[in-house]
Amino acid sequence: MQNSFRISAAKRSQDWKLYDVGGARGQRHAWVPYFDDATAIIFIAPISAFDQYLEEDPDINRITDSLQLFSRICSNRLLKDAKLVLLLNKIDILREKLEAGVMVQKYITSFGDRPNNLETVADYFRSQFQKVHRRKDVSNRPLYLHFTSMLDIKATQKIIPKVGEAILRKHIAQAGLA
Repeated sequence: MQNSFRISAAKRSQDWKLYDVGGARGQRHAWVPYFDDATAIIFIAPISAFDQYLEEDPDINRITDSLQLFSRICSNRLLKDAKLVLLLNKIDILREKLEAGVMVQKYITSFGDRPNNLETVADYFRSQFQKVHRRKDVSNRPLYLHFTSMLDIKATQKIIPKVGEAILRKHIAQAGLA
């Protein structure tokens, strides 16, 4: 699915095309070559899905799957010039699950005996994605990481222009205008 829209930031505007490439695990390798000239990759990981497993492979935890896919994106040389934006999404649902007493350790054994509260759990998942980025990124790009709830429209509307501004700054610098 493709959406087009205009982003204004840093006194400039730019037309954006956003492609949703979600889908079955077996199809993922097919889309990578089409994005070798992408300006940015916005990776959305549902951190509330720690207690869920893939429909097509019930042995794979959804967080593990997200980490594996993020690792492949970080290490893919065709995508080396794209900015990386990581949205750790569904923080609101994560909060609800933790408040209801769902224990992360039951599903993610590496979580260990850490406190089962929102701050600790969110920090743990953030660190897991940051480790993948540090170990696997092929071009030492910065990682723009945000916790989100796509239901919180105001907060999400603040994040996208920040991403746009970072991308515009890169283009301005490359053009020798900075």
